[in-house]
Amino acid sequence: MPEDSSADGCTTLERDVGPEVYQELLCAFLEHLSIQLHDLRQAAEAADVPAAKYIAHQIKGTATSFGAARLDELAVVMLQMDHDQDELLISLVDDMGTEIANLQGVVHV
Repeated sequence: MPEDSSADGCTTLERDVGPEVYQELLCAFLEHLSIQLHDLRQAAEAADVPAAKYIAHQIKGTATSFGAARLDELAVVMLQMDHDQDELLISLVDDMGTEIANLQGVVHV
């Protein structure tokens, strides 16, 4: 499970809903990230920065809830991109893909 800055490693969400529900939500989040990554790759291939920013906004909205701080940071950078930054978009999508794979590996989805 991804860690946050709290001493016990639990996220606020996990404390709020309990460990079993949190695990279910985390698995659903990680599965949905696979779909979002696919959509991000398509947006990058089409140089569609607005579409990528839309997906980044969705990711940013949930990443911190699951302690995925690096993924949140990447989403923030993507949200701040100009519409003509195609190369940056490709790089960010690659970085997000790596981060998503790392998260999935930790949770074994």
